[in-house]
Amino acid sequence: MRKVPSRPFDRCSCHVQAAIECTLPAQAQRSVGGRMQSVKSVSPRTMALVLALLLAMGTPAMARELRLSHQFGETDARHRAARVLAAELRKHRPDLTLSLHPNSSLGVQPEQQLDALIEGKVDLAILPMGYAAAKYPELAIASMPAIPASAENAALLRGSEFEDLLQAFCDERGFRILAWWWFDGGTASRKRRVSSPGSIKGLAARSGGGEAFHTVLAAAGARIARMSADKMNESMQGDALEVYQGSYEALVNYKLYEVAQYATIGGYSAYVTLVPILISKKTWDDLGPEAQAELSRAADASTIFMEQTQREAEEMTASRFSASKAQVEPLGFEDYAAWAELAKNTAWQDYRKVSPKAAELMNAMLRSFINARRSDGTPGEPPPK
Repeated sequence: MRKVPSRPFDRCSCHVQAAIECTLPAQAQRSVGGRMQSVKSVSPRTMALVLALLLAMGTPAMARELRLSHQFGETDARHRAARVLAAELRKHRPDLTLSLHPNSSLGVQPEQQLDALIEGKVDLAILPMGYAAAKYPELAIASMPAIPASAENAALLRGSEFEDLLQAFCDERGFRILAWWWFDGGTASRKRRVSSPGSIKGLAARSGGGEAFHTVLAAAGARIARMSADKMNESMQGDALEVYQGSYEALVNYKLYEVAQYATIGGYSAYVTLVPILISKKTWDDLGPEAQAELSRAADASTIFMEQTQREAEEMTASRFSASKAQVEPLGFEDYAAWAELAKNTAWQDYRKVSPKAAELMNAMLRSFINARRSDGTPGEPPPK
């Protein structure tokens, strides 16, 4: 017969029972088969000692596992930043573990993750806000052309009126933003460098940012190209795609440096998007204040790591295109301001019309940038009002 190993609690109980028996008067230690028959003669003082012993020994803490789902590969910066989150949490809160599930390995597809979070089927997810905006259009504020002006510029929003307002919006819908990860981007083009809006006129272009970005590109005179991501390299070899706008990781992952002759990388950016870690409101509320604080501190550490990876991604992307003999230049302020002005009159205006809450979020973002610059003396011009 297979011997069943004793559980930690069983072993603890045996030690406690032995300790109790040692404290009892002799007449109360009579036992049958190792078990006490009576403890009626135990004095109040003895019972107090026993209770103190029980409290001192305690019982093993029950660990809780939180599952984080995402669509990205294990070498992606988002997965690596999630590993930082998990390691920091394990260091300071060993009873709360975070298991990572890349490549949609939990069977939850990217477009299904938000519903899974709200229903409590998944605890956390790294989710491009474009997917969330499909359900709640107001969330498109996190993927708006030409605002922020860079991922570094987005750091000015920390603790701002905008963050508070967006967090409250998410809370009311069953999830919240745990880590605010902003991603920079640029453009790769085959025929000529894309700088000002006028430079893209007549070219076939695609953006990884979604329809708001396509609205601005079309307003600049580009022809919007529709194809799946895995066809972009092939399409740029011909005339089907001449310009791609996307994150630095995307420019490299799609190997556009093999076919592009020009790249706009660094400086200001008309392409900055939020890809946050979201947590189920149900999971968050169940954790309690202390665990919430530790999880938030771990998330802050992951954000610092993510910011560093974005600086490295910019350098690596510029280096990769330069090594392929592409002409690489940053986006200057005047060209950025022209894109922002165009976005203000097209995509921003369309977004404001989504709902009163959307208009409130847009105004809060603009005010937060202006107030942050006034308070810390940050140089440079704010985005157009």
